[in-house]
Amino acid sequence: MVYMESVERLEKFWHNLIYEQKLSWGKLNVNGAIVAYYPEVPLFVFNHATGINVNEDEAESLLYEVTEYFSSRGVPFGCFRVSPLTRPRSFTSFLENHGFKKISKQLVMAFKGKKMEYKLNPEVKIKEIPRSEVDLFDKLLLTIFEMPTEWKNGIDRLMLQRKRKGGKFYLAYVERKPVGICFSLSSMKTGGIFGVGTLKEYRRRGIGTSLTAHALMDSINEGNDFHTLQTEKGGNAERLFKKIGFEVDYTISYFIKEIHARPRGLWRPTT
Repeated sequence: MVYMESVERLEKFWHNLIYEQKLSWGKLNVNGAIVAYYPEVPLFVFNHATGINVNEDEAESLLYEVTEYFSSRGVPFGCFRVSPLTRPRSFTSFLENHGFKKISKQLVMAFKGKKMEYKLNPEVKIKEIPRSEVDLFDKLLLTIFEMPTEWKNGIDRLMLQRKRKGGKFYLAYVERKPVGICFSLSSMKTGGIFGVGTLKEYRRRGIGTSLTAHALMDSINEGNDFHTLQTEKGGNAERLFKKIGFEVDYTISYFIKEIHARPRGLWRPTT
């Protein structure tokens, strides 16, 4: 029961980000699904259907409506986010039978530590930045996560919107050079930590740990009673977050399929 309560809370938190934090341009409810849509940054985490809750005999119709939604807006793929709350339970097999492939399995983690067990590098300085420095944050984000420079305008608009909605943005400095980033968003007494990353040449120096710990302390001080983050299963980040006191709550998977997209406005295909 406790497990399902935490899943329901964290899934509601994710859905609330789509609605209240303006994760997407579109906010479409399709017979028991929510569609996140932000084609200026053509990543599956910004363009997918989630909150899926239909009967088995409605799955075919849902699949058609979601793929048609993305196709009509120029997005060259359809994507579904599957969680433990996804209904029907056979939806994963249904997607695979219709040509969708699992491209990412991610862990939704929650902070369960009574104290944060980490050692901070005293050479790393963490700074919460004002709106005027979001441009620097975005440039680092593109470099750290190896995103195309053409996505810069879309990233700028997205991050400024998150800043206006109360998001906190952090830069990590080593010898006065910005080398790492993360940001946080709070909603429903839950603090979410996102985008923890470090420049390649500065990794394994405790920078990601310092950023995460700083954002976590701010979330605690804001009065949140639940703290969460999401990461790829089996990566270095998973081990880092576990050392701080985060534990795996549940897993989610993204399923994607290329579709014939009708050209539209701002969409620019990437390779």
